[in-house]
Amino acid sequence: MVGKVTPDYQLSCSGLAVFDPNYPYGLTKNELLDRCIRAARFENVRDDKQPLFMRVGDVLENPILEEACLRLGLKNPQLDIDEPLIHKTLPLAGSPDGIATATEGDEPPLVVKTDLTQNIFTPSNKEVRLIGDGILEAKTTRDYGDDDLPDWRGKFQAQGLMECAGLDWCAVVVLYASTDLRVYVYERDPEFSSWLEEVATDFDERIKTRNYFEPENSLDANIIWSESVDKIVELPDDIQTKVQDIQAAKRIIENAKQIIDDSETAIKVQMQESDHAMVGDYQIKWGSRRYKAKPEVTKVIPATEARVVRNKTLTIKEIQNDDID
Repeated sequence: MVGKVTPDYQLSCSGLAVFDPNYPYGLTKNELLDRCIRAARFENVRDDKQPLFMRVGDVLENPILEEACLRLGLKNPQLDIDEPLIHKTLPLAGSPDGIATATEGDEPPLVVKTDLTQNIFTPSNKEVRLIGDGILEAKTTRDYGDDDLPDWRGKFQAQGLMECAGLDWCAVVVLYASTDLRVYVYERDPEFSSWLEEVATDFDERIKTRNYFEPENSLDANIIWSESVDKIVELPDDIQTKVQDIQAAKRIIENAKQIIDDSETAIKVQMQESDHAMVGDYQIKWGSRRYKAKPEVTKVIPATEARVVRNKTLTIKEIQNDDID
C-alpha cells in the first residue's frame, strides 16, 4: 500500500467518483474543485488525520489484491507502486493500487467470465479477454455485496487509471462486510474515454478560471461565495416562498423536539432508577456513563492565521415596520 502520490492541484482518478450522480458520501464536485483551486494557490489541502476505517482498508489492500490475482490466474502483481500514472494528453493522474499480468509474449488471452463460485463478475456476464498488464483497484466496505458494481465504488477510478496507463483491462476487488470478496473485471471502454476527455478538460479549465459548478447544496454555496460584502440585494418575489418554507420547517423541527422531550420525560418518570424497561414491542435502555477522574491539564492552542469563513446558515427575520437588518 502506498499513499496518495498524485498532485492536489489537478483532477485525479479517485476524484472521478463524485461525477456519478449516485455518489453517496457527501463530497460534491465543487468541494473537490475548491480543493484543487486552493492547492493551485499553494495551500496545504491534505488532512494528515486518517480515519480508522480508511487505515483498516489500507492494511487489507494487498491481501485483497493477492487473493483476486489467485482467483483470476494473474501473474506478477505489483502492489507497491509509488509513482503516479500521468495521462499523456489530459490533465489527469492516478495512483493504482496494483498492476498485474494476464499474459506475456505470444500467450493466448486469459478469458474471464462470470463465475459465482469464485465471486467473479463481468459486465452482462460476457467473456472478457485479458491481454498483457491490467489495473488492480481494491475497496473495502461494511455494505453487503452486489453483483453490479456502482460507478463510484472504484469503477470510474479504475477506468480512469486504464486511460492513464494505456492498459486495456482492470479488476476492481471489493471486500464487502469483512468476508465477502468480489472481483469485477472490465475492458477499456471507448465511450468512457470520450466522457473522460470532456470531464477532465472542463474540470481543469474550472481550476484555472475558478469557475465553480452550480451548487448542489447549501454548503456548496458557501464555497462559491465564501465571503460576504456589505450590501443589500432585492430578491425575486418567488424567493419569499423559500423563506416561508425554511421558517415552517424550523417550527416543525421545534415541535418535534418538544414531542420527543415530553415523551422521554414521561418514560423516565416511569423508569426512575431502572436502566432497562419493556413495553409492547419495545425495549428501552436508560443507562449511565461513568467518567474517570482526570488531573487538570493546561491545553496549548496552536496559532492560526487570520481568515474569513462564510456563515453556514441564514439569519431570517420577519420585517416589522419596514425595518431591514
